[in-house]
Amino acid sequence: MADFLINPPEPQQRKPILIAVAFFLLLIVIALLTLLPRLQRDHALEQESAENAGPPPVSTVTLATGASTGLLTLPGSVQAFDQTPIYARTNGYVKARYVDIGDHVRKGQLLAVIEDPQTDQALRQAQAAVVQLKAALAQAQANEHLADVTNQRWAELYKQGVVSRQDADTQFAGYGAQAAAVNAADANIAAGQANVHSLQEQQSFERVTAPFDGVILARSIDTGSLISSGSANSVTQMFAIGQAGKVRVFTNVPQADAASMTSGQKATVAIRELPGSSYTGTVNRTSDAIDPSTRTLLVEVDLENKDQRILPGMYATVQFSIADAAPPVMLPDNALIMRSAGPQAAVVDSSNVVHFHNLILGRDNGTSVEVLSGLQPGDVVVESAGDRVVDGAQVRPVQTAAPQP
Repeated sequence: MADFLINPPEPQQRKPILIAVAFFLLLIVIALLTLLPRLQRDHALEQESAENAGPPPVSTVTLATGASTGLLTLPGSVQAFDQTPIYARTNGYVKARYVDIGDHVRKGQLLAVIEDPQTDQALRQAQAAVVQLKAALAQAQANEHLADVTNQRWAELYKQGVVSRQDADTQFAGYGAQAAAVNAADANIAAGQANVHSLQEQQSFERVTAPFDGVILARSIDTGSLISSGSANSVTQMFAIGQAGKVRVFTNVPQADAASMTSGQKATVAIRELPGSSYTGTVNRTSDAIDPSTRTLLVEVDLENKDQRILPGMYATVQFSIADAAPPVMLPDNALIMRSAGPQAAVVDSSNVVHFHNLILGRDNGTSVEVLSGLQPGDVVVESAGDRVVDGAQVRPVQTAAPQP
């Protein structure tokens, strides 16, 4: 041994020793790599066993009420303030058309002229008939005057005893008949003139005019088109006109917020196609009734449109500021449980025992939902409840941040 220390082995003699040492170290590393994962698994199993031995931990949140004043945003539809189709009130052909789609017109402006030969001819005949009736009246008046003079002469002769009373009465009756003929002629003239006025009114329908200031929204006729009077489905509409200087925006307000809608209330209207522009309108009227099919209240917002950038038929977004005297409880969406029994929430009591509550929900705000019944402010509810969270189970709550109203 002393000789070995004093005289170290040659390099050829040290090589097997180094190989043996390296092999021994490799065995140690392999053993460590094999045992460490097993030790980690055993430790994890021990921790899981310890956790399963007690109540399962659950993430909980304490509920709060929503804001007393909030914004209600709803979709809306824009309509012209006054909008009406224009139909012909007489039959004929379009003689001339003076406006087209998009033209701005004034009240009483001529839009088109209809040629109605039948009405024109009937008017000329009626006017000629009135002339004939006036001539007949003149003849009847002349006959009445002659009968009156004759009656007076025979009455004087009767007083003188020249003629009999029978002859005098006969002449008096003749005068009465002529007076009646004059009255009948007057009545015929009045009837003829009424017929003329009626045909003149009918003839005036040949001129189609604008009922109010507005813009032509649609045109369905052209020069030479055959037009029929009326407004049935089979009748061609001539024009559609709308008042664009002021528009109506209609929206349907849910029943839960219907009581907040009052006449004169302000609303903000935004239109996606007009970025950067918002308009302030006023609630002018409501339907004062809930639609049973949608459970909504129809609300009309009147909006000034002096620049006429808002077009009838546009889709709009209407925003109301509403106050709630009794703000509802706000429940995070991940704490809402949907089951066959309806919407529920897992509430943790003071003893850390879970109880499922049936809920009546209000409006869904995206990240939270309004609870109208079933929960109270301050209740602690379980978020993302798993299968281990059942009614009556003991849990270990882990509090998270309260939801935002």
